[in-house]
Amino acid sequence: MTTAHRPTWAPARGHEEQGGMRIFAPSRQVSAKNQAAHTKLKFRQEGQNAPHELEKQDLKAQLETKERKHFHKTKGISFEEERRQDLALLEAAPPDDAGGSSSRALIPNAKDADDVDADLSSDESDSDSENDSDDEAELKAELERIRAERAAEAERRAAEEEKKRQEAIRAEVLSGNPLMQGDVDFGVKRRWD
Repeated sequence: MTTAHRPTWAPARGHEEQGGMRIFAPSRQVSAKNQAAHTKLKFRQEGQNAPHELEKQDLKAQLETKERKHFHKTKGISFEEERRQDLALLEAAPPDDAGGSSSRALIPNAKDADDVDADLSSDESDSDSENDSDDEAELKAELERIRAERAAEAERRAAEEEKKRQEAIRAEVLSGNPLMQGDVDFGVKRRWD
């Protein structure tokens, strides 16, 4: 009978002089995994958007030029042309019954705010306060009318959405129950015996 199945009573232990090689001084070799790594930080060089470079740049102007190029490429029109078209539409608006002063208020004036308007005569300046109050009343009435229209439109949209939601729920309920569908055949198509 063999003793190979038994554990070793006194197992061999490793030591520094194992294998007959004596080491008289500790080793100076260090594993690559034990060496210090990432000991220097990298800083941005010239041309890599360093903070002092970004302070010198006008980022807003660069953004605006890029937006102009983009819109010119996509729409084929520039900001200045679009502004001119808007002004032309405002100027082409039909005059109001109250002398046209309210439509003129929509058109931005290229002159300074403190300059005297050359179109108004001294006779019209006396009745400015009356026209202003009339214009304010008209504007308030117009504002109330617009608010009422928007409220009615919002109510109509809400009613339409609710109706669509109810129809979707009803269709889902009907399609979920095969007994409610009239054209479904419940007969066995093939015998399994």
